[in-house]
Amino acid sequence: MLTSFPNADNFKVASELFIATWKVWFKRFGREPDIWRHGKMPLGESQQTLARLVADGDRFSLEVMSRMLVPWAYRDQGQLDEGLHEQLRALISHTHIDDEDGQSVAAAALTEEALDEWDALTFVTQDQYLSYAEARIQADIESPSDEDCILDDRGVVLIGEDTYPPIVPAPDAPDAEFVRALVRWIDDAPYQPMYCREAAGEAVAGWHDRMLAFFWPKPRIGLPLYHASLDPLLYRANELARTLDAGGSWDSQWRDMAVKTAQEIFQVAGLPQRQVTLDNVEAVMRAALTADPDARAKMNSGWTYLASLCTAHLEGQPGRVPMISWNSRSSASVLSRLDFLLTEAGVTELGDRFPDLGSIPGAGGTRPREFSLDWPTGYRSWRSQVAASHLALAICDILNNERKPNGERRYRSMPMVQGSKGPWTVRGVQLVLFGDGY
Repeated sequence: MLTSFPNADNFKVASELFIATWKVWFKRFGREPDIWRHGKMPLGESQQTLARLVADGDRFSLEVMSRMLVPWAYRDQGQLDEGLHEQLRALISHTHIDDEDGQSVAAAALTEEALDEWDALTFVTQDQYLSYAEARIQADIESPSDEDCILDDRGVVLIGEDTYPPIVPAPDAPDAEFVRALVRWIDDAPYQPMYCREAAGEAVAGWHDRMLAFFWPKPRIGLPLYHASLDPLLYRANELARTLDAGGSWDSQWRDMAVKTAQEIFQVAGLPQRQVTLDNVEAVMRAALTADPDARAKMNSGWTYLASLCTAHLEGQPGRVPMISWNSRSSASVLSRLDFLLTEAGVTELGDRFPDLGSIPGAGGTRPREFSLDWPTGYRSWRSQVAASHLALAICDILNNERKPNGERRYRSMPMVQGSKGPWTVRGVQLVLFGDGY
C-alpha cells in the first residue's frame, strides 16, 4: 500500500517505510523507545521551516517525521493536513498525549492494522525498511532553506582529528603535492567511527582499515552487508549506463528499470528526490559518462550518488572518469584537510589552486567545518562534481602506485568484500572520505 503526501505533489511512500520510520523515530528521538508499537507521537502540526522545528526541539513529532519522508523541496512546508490524515487513516489513529508541561496535545498512534502489516513482513524485509528509515536521518538533510538542519549528532570530536600532517608541501608546490600530502595524512591519522555520539568499534588507521570500518546507515550494516544491498542496483545502473555509452537506447522495459533503479538508489542513500523522470535519469547518466562540467542535468547529494554508481564500470579505462559521490561528507574531508595543508604552508588565497573544487553544505557529526580559505560552493554544480572526480582519480593513482624509498608499496591495496584485495577505485576512495568527513 502506498501513502500519498498531498502537500508534496502527491509523493508516494510505501506503508512499510512509514511504519519503519515510526519505529526509528521512537528509537532515536522518543523518551521511551521500546513502546513504539502502542506509544503515542505528538502531531506537531506547523508551518515553520524544518530547520526551525528541529532547532526548537520538535524532532519527535509526526510533522517532522513526515517531512523527512518527502523530497527536500517540500520539507519547509507543513505536511499534516486533512488530506494526509485521510491517506494515513489505515496506519494511524488520533489520540492525545501530555507534553512535558502536563498539557494535553494532539497525537497519533499506530493502528492494529499497521502493526499486523508490519508483523507480516519477513525479518529481512523489516530490516531493509528500517535501514531506509535510518538513512533519512544520517544523510545530508536538504531543504529549500539555507539554514543548517541537524537531526543527527553535531560537534562530535573524532579521535585523531587534530593530528598534525606528516607532510606539509612548500607554498609554491603544485596541487598534486598537496593531494599527495592529504593522502598521507589520512593514512597516518587515527580514525574513530562514530554513531549516536558513541564510538562504533575500535579506532583504526590507514586507508585499508578505514574502508573496512565503513558502515551505512548504522554500524550493524558494515561493508559486506552494504555491498550486498547495493549490488543489484549497482549492476542495473551500470548496465543502463553501458547501453547509453555504446550509443544504444533503452526499450520500454529498460526505461521503467532506469526510473525504478534511480528511485531505489535514492532510498538507500536516504535522499528521496522529486522529478525522478526518465528524462532526468538519462540526462544525469549521460552527463556522468561524459564527465561534462557544463551539464544541465540534475545534481545534488542524491543525484551525485546515481552518477557515482552508474559510472563504476569506467574504473581502469584510460581517459574515462568514474564519478565520486561528492556530498557534504566527502567535501568536508577533502576541503578541511586541503585547507589546513595550504594554510600551514603559508598560502593565504586560493587563487587558481584546485579550480572548481567546491564545498557541499551539510550539518551533523563534525560538519560544517571551519575553513581559512575561501572555497567556492559546489552545491548542484556539475563543474565541481567533475573536478572532485578527477581529484579522486588522482588519489587512486597515489594509493596504487606510490612507493617508499626501498621500493615497497607505501599503501595497502583496497580490501574487497569477498576478502581479497585489489587496486583502489574511486568508489573505494569515496567510502573512506565519507567516513573521514563525518
